[in-house]
Amino acid sequence: MTDLIAPFDAEPVKRPADVEAPPRTPVLITEQQVLFATAAAVPLRPVKTRWIDSVRAVLLAVFAVSSNEKRPKRRHYPPRVDFLEDSRMAREMTRL
Repeated sequence: MTDLIAPFDAEPVKRPADVEAPPRTPVLITEQQVLFATAAAVPLRPVKTRWIDSVRAVLLAVFAVSSNEKRPKRRHYPPRVDFLEDSRMAREMTRL
């Protein structure tokens, strides 16, 4: 349970006004710093692949044989109707 620190009728404590911070001086960023930050944010260029790798991938895709034997058979999962067990039992008891 929550405890009240001050009584309910007490006036709120007045805090001194917030002290304003002096304005900051502008920061100068050089071109090199901008280029360095941009280079860090840009992803690397992908590695060039040889044309034979592309041809091999196309040939494998064209001549690939698909058969249903490679796929595993679907398993039978019985339906889960545990939530109906109480209602079924109640109905059977009323039939007796």
